[in-house]
Amino acid sequence: MKKLLKPMKNKIPQVGFIFIFLLIQVYCDLTLPQYTADIVNIGIQNTNFQFIIDTGLVMLLMVAISTIATVGVSYFSSRVSSGYAKDLRKIIYSKVLKFSNHELNNISRSSLITRTTNDINQLQGILGFIFNTLIFAPLLGVGSIIKVFELQTDLSWIIIVNFVAVLVLLVIVMVRVVPYFKITQEIIDRINKTAREILIGIPVIKAFVRQDYEENKFQKVNQKFYDVNLYVFKTIMIILPLMTLIMNLMVVLILYFGAYDAIHNGVLTGDIIAFIQYATQIVTSFLMIGVFIIMLPRFLVSARRISEVLNTEITITDGELTDISAHPTIEFRNVSYRYPGSEKETLKDISFTLKPGKTTAIIGGTGSGKSTILNLIPRLQDPSSGEILMDGINIKNINLKSLRDRISFTPQKAILFQGDVKSNMRIGKSDANDDEIQKALRLAQVDFVNDLAEEVTQGGSNFSGGQKQRLSIARAIIGHHEFYLFDDCFSALDMNTERKIKNNLKGLKDSSILIVSQRISTIMDANEILVIDNGQIIDRGTHDGLLESCEIYREIANIQIDYMEALS
Repeated sequence: MKKLLKPMKNKIPQVGFIFIFLLIQVYCDLTLPQYTADIVNIGIQNTNFQFIIDTGLVMLLMVAISTIATVGVSYFSSRVSSGYAKDLRKIIYSKVLKFSNHELNNISRSSLITRTTNDINQLQGILGFIFNTLIFAPLLGVGSIIKVFELQTDLSWIIIVNFVAVLVLLVIVMVRVVPYFKITQEIIDRINKTAREILIGIPVIKAFVRQDYEENKFQKVNQKFYDVNLYVFKTIMIILPLMTLIMNLMVVLILYFGAYDAIHNGVLTGDIIAFIQYATQIVTSFLMIGVFIIMLPRFLVSARRISEVLNTEITITDGELTDISAHPTIEFRNVSYRYPGSEKETLKDISFTLKPGKTTAIIGGTGSGKSTILNLIPRLQDPSSGEILMDGINIKNINLKSLRDRISFTPQKAILFQGDVKSNMRIGKSDANDDEIQKALRLAQVDFVNDLAEEVTQGGSNFSGGQKQRLSIARAIIGHHEFYLFDDCFSALDMNTERKIKNNLKGLKDSSILIVSQRISTIMDANEILVIDNGQIIDRGTHDGLLESCEIYREIANIQIDYMEALS
């Protein structure tokens, strides 16, 4: 909860203004019934028109002040609640950017989207409700109770009866709807997850003519959301007509018994009118509080879900060392890795060294752990056992920014961001000029871009798979790094383009290159090739050496050679 309230620290002055305006508003609202009573008891009873006019002008002034105070409350509460939501969203976003694959497995991406949008919107709405209503209601209610006792009538029991009726109504509604608030947020997660899955998988859905099936799948979860919300809001909306009935019955009772008191006990007519107004304010105040109590569980559900993100322990912690020697080496020393919740180790006892000016390649079957090795180097995840050393220093002790500044990582899936070609290239080097960008594009054989201002749509959907891979490679080599990691990022390229890019990569003489690939042609000229099977290095050496010593490597090579001969 402490972290949840952190964005409120710099908004205390604005909250102070809200309290000041609320006090002014409550004071004005409490004085109006008394002025009404005075007009009836003094002005009308004595036909004193001047008193009526003077009191009426004072009432108009009070209404004007109350209106200004109401606007002030609304203005500052809107600023505070929207500013709180903006700052909290920023904090959540910054926290999520620090998440490793482990945290992202615990809280799904679709749920994170819901938490940073819908759940924070819920908190923003309830915060505005607190400032506009929840603080105002008790002040007005308590003030009205005090004013009622000052009138010295025998009608207070009517307020108590109505209060009990309102309380019973709110309890019934709360018992019926509260359990559904948590269900609502979970269904929103499912809607996001289903919609995201369908949108990403549109090509597959169309290819297998599964549109109707996916439409029905989405309709089921959408219908569930509709049914739950319809039930909740139908139940909540019943409060309004029932409250109107209760308040009207209260007015009838006050008028009936008040008339009796006016005839037999000498109670003034103006006091009865003021009593009705104060009683209405009391019941309305408790109704406001009751509505908040009903909405409170929904707020608590959203607050808990956001707190889970804020309180999630970051497994990849930052090291303190920032000084790294020039042209360092990276050594895997008996590294093993097991995904959280998995009984089987993905990597077992991996040991090898990346040296400056050398190219190391990794080849192996699908699911053998090749990509996991690359993820461990920039600390996208940490090994379960063993050490990864940079010049003899465990990379866990090195500052993350300093470590990652030395590494260029090209992931298996080419990811481009919405903008233009230049903005995407500057992700690799933020201060890159046009000449540097053009040079990187040439090295990566990007011959399809005529202008650096050419648009890149979301996800790079206006480029083919091979074009996205070449742009991704260009982005990786635009800045100078000690280590270049390529995770099967040549798979969509033809042999000729791949050969040209690889020849251009030889210009990275002082850097260490690590390539993961399924194609022999991509790795055959590497200084060292690691053959991975079931998470273990079963052999290592050069291409020629492995053809003789490693049966698995030889099988892969023969299959690919036979395939290429068949194509030719």
